[in-house]
Amino acid sequence: MEEREVVTSMGRPKKSDMGSVPTEERILQKALELFALKGYDAVSVRDITTPLGLNQATLYIYYKNKAALLDAIFRRLEEKLINPGFSVPPPEFFAEMETFDLATFLIAGAKRFFGRTDQETRFTWRLLMMSQYQHEVARHSMEIQVLDAPMRHFAALLDSIKAAGLIKDEVDTVSAGRIIATMFFEYSFRANLAAAWEEKHDHVFDRLCEDLRAFADLISV
Repeated sequence: MEEREVVTSMGRPKKSDMGSVPTEERILQKALELFALKGYDAVSVRDITTPLGLNQATLYIYYKNKAALLDAIFRRLEEKLINPGFSVPPPEFFAEMETFDLATFLIAGAKRFFGRTDQETRFTWRLLMMSQYQHEVARHSMEIQVLDAPMRHFAALLDSIKAAGLIKDEVDTVSAGRIIATMFFEYSFRANLAAAWEEKHDHVFDRLCEDLRAFADLISV
């Protein structure tokens, strides 16, 4: 059955079919797609609601305004990709391993982290690149989530591995963490750029793996 929006006298849509995508989510996904393809400022509320068969007032039931949609999109990035990817095992975890290879550990983590990347994430990344200079929420998301959070994570991760005696004593874990985060950022930038142009980018991940192995060899005991 084709999904139809049913609006009550108060203007709130009812669920039409069991298991259908909630209207709030449909609005967010359509907004993300249009923002990423056309730019936030070029998209109107009508541009978002019309393809969904909704009137403009429906959007305001779920989001205060268009700016609230932008904020929700970047919060989704943090909740879906950033936060779940940054847990740090204690030193005991590494010390109790029979064998430990830093490069293998980092590459496995990269595969898990970037394995969560989907069309929604790519659209969000593209939107972030486009809007970080015009909108404070995008700038904040770029600085806190994309730049600062990975550097803090890798510094803390290396601290834990160093405490287990698996990294050279003279290694500055903050600087080393920043280098690894830069590698991840470069991969993200190049991979998403290639995806935007519908180009293959397996070689970009291969380069990340090579760089991680070379750097791990430099700092490992």
